[in-house]
Amino acid sequence: MGMVNPFFSNFFQALVTPQLIQQQQQQQLLSSFLTSCNSISSPLSLAYPSMSEFLQQLDKEEGVEDYYIKFLEGFEKQKIKVKHLCKLTDVQFEVCGVTAIGDRETIREAVKKYK
Repeated sequence: MGMVNPFFSNFFQALVTPQLIQQQQQQQLLSSFLTSCNSISSPLSLAYPSMSEFLQQLDKEEGVEDYYIKFLEGFEKQKIKVKHLCKLTDVQFEVCGVTAIGDRETIREAVKKYK
């Protein structure tokens, strides 16, 4: 009888172990998928406003009347959306009509809350 137990034990392990390993792999995959989904659309990040809303809000926050909204036409002409602002180079900002360094930095800083 001593020989039977190890046989059944090994047989049982051979049946159960692959399922356990597969379960662990599935859990790891699910966990990494959920983590990547959460980083894409974190509940703390805000939805991107329209360019018009963004510039009007920036005017309000900076306490200037209709200053940043004047850049709307340049952004629209280049098909720039708020989500693009954090990727624009200085030259690209200039093409859109934003030539002052301070204005570019203010816009870059303001768009960070939407990431």
